Amino acid sequence: MRRLVVLGCSATKRETGGKLPAIDLYDGPMYRVMRSFLRTHAWPKDLSVAVLSAEHGLIGGLTPIETYDNRMTRARATQLSQGVGKTLTQWQPEHGRIELVLGKNYMGAIRPSVDRLWPNVKTVQVAEGPIGMKLSYLSKTLRTSAIETGPRTVDSPSYPGRPAYFLPDWDDFVDAEFDFNRDEFSTKNRAERNEVHCSQLVAPHRLADGILVSLAQSFGTKGILRALEPDSAETLSPKQVREHFGLAEDQWAFGDCGAFSYVNEDNPTMSVERAVATYELYGFDLGASVDHIPVPFIMRDGKRVELSESQRRRRVRITKENAEAFLAAWRVRECRFHPVGIVQALSPRGYAETVAEYAEMGYRRVALGGLVPKSDAEIEAVVKAVAKKMGELRDPPWWHLMGIYRPKLQATFRECNVNSFDSATYFRKAWLRSDQNYMGADGNWYAAIRVPPSHDPRTAKRLEASGVPMDEVRRLEKRALTALKQYQSRRVGVDKCLDAVLEYDELLSRGEYSAGSMEPAYRKTLLARPWEMCNCGVCTDIGVHGLVFRGLNRNKRRGAHNTFALYQNIAICSCRP
Repeated sequence: MRRLVVLGCSATKRETGGKLPAIDLYDGPMYRVMRSFLRTHAWPKDLSVAVLSAEHGLIGGLTPIETYDNRMTRARATQLSQGVGKTLTQWQPEHGRIELVLGKNYMGAIRPSVDRLWPNVKTVQVAEGPIGMKLSYLSKTLRTSAIETGPRTVDSPSYPGRPAYFLPDWDDFVDAEFDFNRDEFSTKNRAERNEVHCSQLVAPHRLADGILVSLAQSFGTKGILRALEPDSAETLSPKQVREHFGLAEDQWAFGDCGAFSYVNEDNPTMSVERAVATYELYGFDLGASVDHIPVPFIMRDGKRVELSESQRRRRVRITKENAEAFLAAWRVRECRFHPVGIVQALSPRGYAETVAEYAEMGYRRVALGGLVPKSDAEIEAVVKAVAKKMGELRDPPWWHLMGIYRPKLQATFRECNVNSFDSATYFRKAWLRSDQNYMGADGNWYAAIRVPPSHDPRTAKRLEASGVPMDEVRRLEKRALTALKQYQSRRVGVDKCLDAVLEYDELLSRGEYSAGSMEPAYRKTLLARPWEMCNCGVCTDIGVHGLVFRGLNRNKRRGAHNTFALYQNIAICSCRP
């Protein structure tokens, strides 16, 4: 069972630039002890930390909050007590012990509920005495929790002898025991499923040198960094990103600020302080500074708004200032992740000069941002300019290309000694293209065979427009899936399989991608039987199901296969003279 440590509030940091995790926002002695401990130790596996706040009540220590001006009084404690009790009731089943490091007024808000939920006096510990004794108690509690976890290591994976590839993640987890023959989840309750990240699906092979996670997740509902309610038990301790993704010792966890998520705003919505705190708390190996992309135009209220030259230069300036502040915050906090300075510029020369400035600033790792919307010719000019500048530096930094792969430029990237890149293109192609969904071992792209689930609301709406009764629709759907399984085992021929697939397919209106136009692509896929030529974990495990366009458990597995094919190609190309 876990132990729950509840801390009282104290003075908050000023000029934080927005929200910070509660344990980082407060700057009193208890929080300094906490942060000092985390500089030398990994977060203990059995430790939960909550904060009792005069403003917010009882919240998880990772809850992002802003500075406020409110003091805990006896009257305020009485007002908060009911809500505090409700939150404690939610957390109590997972915690066999609670430790209160609180002032007298704070105790009034929580003690009645503690006595009710933890009636055994030995499970409740209170830090008594003046502040010095409370700090000593907290320090001892943290050290005790850390016995099993041990000290925090500072080693990081080594780079491969070729460009390293990172797979961007957006909560790409699947049911490891999904029943493809019965087309059912292993259990209806998602919390009970054995869900694994797609990077684990091609075992014993791998599909990336690391995972890139965007801090933009913190403003959404998916991913390891997703936004949570303040009373969620998940705000009591951070998941360690390497463990979450099942990374091997020689793979990296790379955190990115997610600049495209706020590109239409005048200023970044992610603060430097929050980025640094998040990278450190969740155990990232690499953490990118907070940038602002100098795009030519933005979208406001559904309308395109052109940015002036001065507005774009302002974004470049913000990026540089944030990079400097990011490195300073990293040093003050004595962080263990490696800082990566994101470079934005308006020209190839601007990129090259900024890289040199970052190297002078102290960055040993940089990344070129804002490349995604650029043409191959523009990217090539930028990369060559930076490579030339790198050759002039005494100790050139490691450099990364954000968000791009660009097959036609791979030879140039290798010639220019680009160290790494990230791209989700091959992964997303699994469901975003009509005719290029599966990369074959023969180097050809194949179309996935569409048998969308009739119970999906959007699919059901299109099926209803066909005028065919739903009982008949479901019969045709089942017949199509059965025909594909029979074709895999060579019990039916390609024509009979296609007849079943297209009879269901023609009920779905797709504009230019109608049943008739997809028939040649489906036939090509079936005749090639590409799943039989691949030895990745996806193809050997589920066969033809990996070629079926149907739900995330098939589609994301196909994305994992595609990324595996990309990764294999990177390794092969890097070995060529």
